[in-house]
Amino acid sequence: MRENLLKKSVTLAGLVGFVMLTAACTSPEGLFGAHDITATPEKAKVEKKITVSQLTPTIVVGFPGGRASLSDMEKGRLLGFIDAQDIQFGESVEVEFPNHGGMGLNEQRFAEVAAFLQDRGFEVAPRVSAESEPNALRVYFVKYVATVDPSCQKGWYKPDGLGYENLPLPYMGCANAEALADMVANPRDLVDPSAADRALGERAAKAVEKYRSGSGGGAAAAPAN
Repeated sequence: MRENLLKKSVTLAGLVGFVMLTAACTSPEGLFGAHDITATPEKAKVEKKITVSQLTPTIVVGFPGGRASLSDMEKGRLLGFIDAQDIQFGESVEVEFPNHGGMGLNEQRFAEVAAFLQDRGFEVAPRVSAESEPNALRVYFVKYVATVDPSCQKGWYKPDGLGYENLPLPYMGCANAEALADMVANPRDLVDPSAADRALGERAAKAVEKYRSGSGGGAAAAPAN
């Protein structure tokens, strides 16, 4: 019986020694099981991606058969479309121009819709279409929407993993990305920047030169006593 106890003690000691050796050679994650949420190089990037999507909301404007004038109801629907899409003054709106059927009538209808939009400060561009509805024209507005990396939608959180890599937390960089996406006037500029207006720089430079030369035209300074 004493021999059996000695064998069991030796076996138990060997098992404990093996566990201790394994613990010394592996990380806590490897010993106790990996966690699904932890700080990893892939999740710890400070730069968060901003995705710019192109959307094309459309409204169908109807006309009475054989006529080119816009009814008050259709004008109201167009104004509602403009408000719903938040189309700003000076932005471009596309109007369908069918390339088949009664061209004279289509031209008159296009001119009617274009004049209505231009009177409200919008630029109008034609969009040729081979498939169109009878007695109707479509109005398109191409807009861009910026969205931030989906991982940022979780908000502030701390990973549950037992990581000692000293990596940035997964939400780092979300505030900067969200602020940029909210501040940009036109998200299209993030993927296709607008050309700089050279005249703006020239006007600013002339104003500075005029100020430095003392010919600003302002009131002369009073002489010191």
